[in-house]
Amino acid sequence: LGFHSDAGVHPADTVIGTLAIYTYKSENKTRLPGGESRMPSREYADIVQSQIVNDIRELYCEDWSRRQIWDRGYRESRTPSCPAMLLELLSHQNFEDMKYGLDPGYRFTVSRAIYKGMLKYLSNRYGIPYVVQPLPVTDMGVKFSGDRTATISWKAAEDPLEPTADATGFILYTRIGNGGFDTGRRIKAIKGKNGSYTFDI
Repeated sequence: LGFHSDAGVHPADTVIGTLAIYTYKSENKTRLPGGESRMPSREYADIVQSQIVNDIRELYCEDWSRRQIWDRGYRESRTPSCPAMLLELLSHQNFEDMKYGLDPGYRFTVSRAIYKGMLKYLSNRYGIPYVVQPLPVTDMGVKFSGDRTATISWKAAEDPLEPTADATGFILYTRIGNGGFDTGRRIKAIKGKNGSYTFDI
């Protein structure tokens, strides 16, 4: 995956949006060095672009522009020996795009969408069901009882965009003083309940 922010300015007060690029023919060949067709690169580009645009429209900008899927000979999509794509996420020279592009939440959403798109492409390619990594926990806190007991608690974050992203459990890592963290304690998630663990300190 090549990740770019495409240059360009739109005269109207609107976003330029997301473009995907793949390469079908390299040095007059339509096959990768290993003999596989280069056509899966188009499927890869389509799935990743679709995931990005859908997630942005759902959470940030309902009319985010989905641009074309180009067949071009750019190096990032032409030279790899596996399916590859070049992503032009937005235009760094266009004000409306950069209002979103500078938002940390938007950046997280886009990064997660790229990961989800890659995962779904690999799932399609190999015929294996996928499970998306859950979102980070929220509302984490510690309550102390007496001199030597602490209860750490948190809430599992629900992902409204991805039904497979429910946490089935958590791993709690602790350390004493400036020592290293331990190998972690596995804590099962209980649907509808906050996570918690009480330990001696």
